[in-house]
Amino acid sequence: MKAVRSMLFAPGDRPDLIAKAARSPADGVIVDLEDGVAMGVKKEARANLGSLPDGEVSFFVRLNGFDSGLMWEDLLAAAHASVAGVIIPKVEQRRVMLKVCGALSALEAATGHPDGSIALVPMIETALGVQNAFEIVGGSPRVQAVMLGSGEQGDLVADLRAQWDPEGTGLHYSRSRVLLAARSAGVAQPIDGVFMDYRNLEGLRTESRLARRMGYVAKLAIHPAQVAVINEVFTPTEEELVRNRAILEAFEEAESRGKAAVSVEGRMVDYAVARTARSVLEGS
Repeated sequence: MKAVRSMLFAPGDRPDLIAKAARSPADGVIVDLEDGVAMGVKKEARANLGSLPDGEVSFFVRLNGFDSGLMWEDLLAAAHASVAGVIIPKVEQRRVMLKVCGALSALEAATGHPDGSIALVPMIETALGVQNAFEIVGGSPRVQAVMLGSGEQGDLVADLRAQWDPEGTGLHYSRSRVLLAARSAGVAQPIDGVFMDYRNLEGLRTESRLARRMGYVAKLAIHPAQVAVINEVFTPTEEELVRNRAILEAFEEAESRGKAAVSVEGRMVDYAVARTARSVLEGS
């Protein structure tokens, strides 16, 4: 799964909005078969996966939930569409991940795709999902990202009975726990949830900066107008790049002389600091 900063939702029953999302600056487009699609047009939305627009953008599919009775048909359509990954909403138990992993391996074999080529992305958006986050995301190389359902008035906020604000007060522990689970399990891309008021770009910027400071690498969007702000926040500035290049170059030069630490602009740089600098540069 390619690195992303932004992923934009588009309802699966609206090919025009899918095409519009694909033309946006978003790094990934999520074709939604779940909440964004009415029950009466689920089949039509699923069929639209067979005619996704061509281009460089990576397509993902948000399936209907494990207990919906619709997920397996969604999964079959997604595998035949050769999408980059599938997203399972409201994951609460590891057993769900294991079953979907097995099904994807069988579908990849049947469709001639390499094993593991379709990423599996759990969306954690309930209290139980947060509690079980490490078990959910760990144990399969297919899980390359995890999404936090942090949206205002979303399932997680309702489940916790928290008060939502852009500063993230009510969801601080949940964000931290999912982030810790992802990093502990070696999942490279923890992705923050949607910001529901698409007209409030400053509020979006505040929440995006919070997520990045905590360690998230990307954020979900519900409107094309949000993508530019998200991309800006999750892209290192030129100042950050220059500073971290200087740190890494100084440390590597010191290391070549047998030293494990060096002073850069009055600050001590050791292996841990160099590792952080390297991660910033690699993510750029």
